[in-house]
Amino acid sequence: MAGCCDPDAPKIYKLDVCGDMIGLAGVEQAFLDVMDLDLNGDEAAEKLLELVERRNYVPECAEEQYKRALYTEYKNYVAKLKE
Repeated sequence: MAGCCDPDAPKIYKLDVCGDMIGLAGVEQAFLDVMDLDLNGDEAAEKLLELVERRNYVPECAEEQYKRALYTEYKNYVAKLKE
């Protein structure tokens, strides 16, 4: 039974999308995958959204907001890894 302490449970990443905190699965893995592809800018943002949409519902009308939020968080994630 998967519970709150299940080490195999997917990690939920909280992301600020237009002032709303949204819980998304697979975000950290998407960050790592995009880093491996060495993408930047719009290409990275598009790929991040594509990867995150595989495991999460993203309303079509909010795709641009999610894309911007994911890319902003991705840049912060990469910067922290380089510290």
